[in-house]
Amino acid sequence: GFIIVFLILAASGAAYFLLSSRGGEEPRPKLVPPTPFFATETSRTLEANTGDRTLFLRLMEDSLKEFEREGTIKRIAIKLRDGPRERFAAADDFFELYRITPPPGFLRTLEREFMAFVYYGRGGSRIGLAARTRDAERTWRDLIMWESSLLRDFAPLFFDAKTEVVIAPFEDRTYRNIDWRFLKLSQSEDLGIGYTVFPAGNVAVITTSKEAMETVIIRLFDNR
Repeated sequence: GFIIVFLILAASGAAYFLLSSRGGEEPRPKLVPPTPFFATETSRTLEANTGDRTLFLRLMEDSLKEFEREGTIKRIAIKLRDGPRERFAAADDFFELYRITPPPGFLRTLEREFMAFVYYGRGGSRIGLAARTRDAERTWRDLIMWESSLLRDFAPLFFDAKTEVVIAPFEDRTYRNIDWRFLKLSQSEDLGIGYTVFPAGNVAVITTSKEAMETVIIRLFDNR
């Protein structure tokens, strides 16, 4: 009888220990991507270690090569792992992985929420970026300052697209009463560097085609 009582007590103690130790563990919250700034038809999440630049670049190139319907936008959520910790990439992570150096102070005006996307146009897939700014005027000023080296810095984002020798400067454009600036990089294809700060929500946008910028402006209006 003593042995049975002992076994029951031992089993009860082990069960209590397991339950109490489980109760003490904090469940890891599920990592949720930031809310996109505008509607997209599809989405893809890329996962890479913070130091694995080669994998990240390969996954980005693969995302551009995926076939999607013309006129659609695919959101690219970039999940970075640093040991056991995970986070979604901010603009500074993206620029660091691409070895892009923005003007001093540019990143300090941006909020953490960041959105990379691919626009599928008639001439192929074009990459774009969006982030919310805390100081729209400062961001505009920084982007204008950046114009002299934007083409060189953003060269990796054109992938296989062939840019032409550019002599003309950035031009002022307006679409649906939204001012933006554009550097045309091809006479035959919709290829270039465009940027704006959309006033509702102060969303800074950089695209690599005219059609991409105009489509994003329409969707930002729809999202107000």
